Amino acid sequence: MKCEISGFWGRVGAFFVDSILLGVFGLLLGLFFSQQFVALGGWGRAVGFPIAALYFVILNSRLGGGQTIGKKVSKIKVVDKDGELLSLPRSTLRYSVLGLPYFLNGAIISESILYPFGFCVLSLLVFGFGLSIIYLYVFNRRTRQSLHDIIAGTYVVRTNTESVEAIKQVWAVHYAICGLMIVVSLFVPVFLGQLSQNEFFKELTKTREQIQNVPQVVYATIQEGQSTFSQVGGESKTTTYLSAQAFIKTQNIEDEKLASEIANIMLKTHMKAVKKNLIQVVLSYGYDIGIASKWSRHSYSFSPEYWLDKKGQEI
Repeated sequence: MKCEISGFWGRVGAFFVDSILLGVFGLLLGLFFSQQFVALGGWGRAVGFPIAALYFVILNSRLGGGQTIGKKVSKIKVVDKDGELLSLPRSTLRYSVLGLPYFLNGAIISESILYPFGFCVLSLLVFGFGLSIIYLYVFNRRTRQSLHDIIAGTYVVRTNTESVEAIKQVWAVHYAICGLMIVVSLFVPVFLGQLSQNEFFKELTKTREQIQNVPQVVYATIQEGQSTFSQVGGESKTTTYLSAQAFIKTQNIEDEKLASEIANIMLKTHMKAVKKNLIQVVLSYGYDIGIASKWSRHSYSFSPEYWLDKKGQEI
């Protein structure tokens, strides 16, 4: 095949246009199904995956002329090694290798479903494939193939142009680097499993689980840390905090009673919470379906003494 390979910015521009179009469609869906999307919680991305699949699989195949709308704007298309347009199965394979790492990244999946082999599969797709895709996009200048192109045997080329030279082979070093990232990704669950046994993380996990047991909460995240601010005169002040973000089922994010309930769970289940300068609770309402997201948040940040006093007043 003697075709002119698309450059980096042509592909980025095409993907940007496609993302905008899918994002607008996702927001329109949210006008009618926002409650259903919110109820899905971390599984919301399972909605965006098939929608994006219909768009990319069909348009990148011979049915769509190998061009999404973004590719038409950038004047590029997807072909196989012989310069022919893709069949639906090959286009599906190409999309799956690219889409699965993106839509799984950020999805909240129950540990009971993932244990034990699911963690390795998830890490392989999100870290191994995901990082390899990014790496090849940036550094594979010979063929501009990313991982999904290499696996599916496809190229993104300019339309109505031909090259005087045959397409070169992918540099072998790129294969080695991607192979290394994929192998390392398989050991990430082992490392995280050992890390989770640390008392620091076990305590945070216990607190998060207790917050998620609150009926109004879909799921929650929690973090412990400190921030340092420089003051006038060159002095600095360090503030320690314990922060929880709770994704709730209703739009009432200004619910101080719920925030107080969550704060007191944090004070009860986390041994060092009472020693922190701030206990922060962020109530969030919204959804993320992968192709679009919409969030509203309200933050409550007070001292442990304030939250304990608040609990006493409510009693």
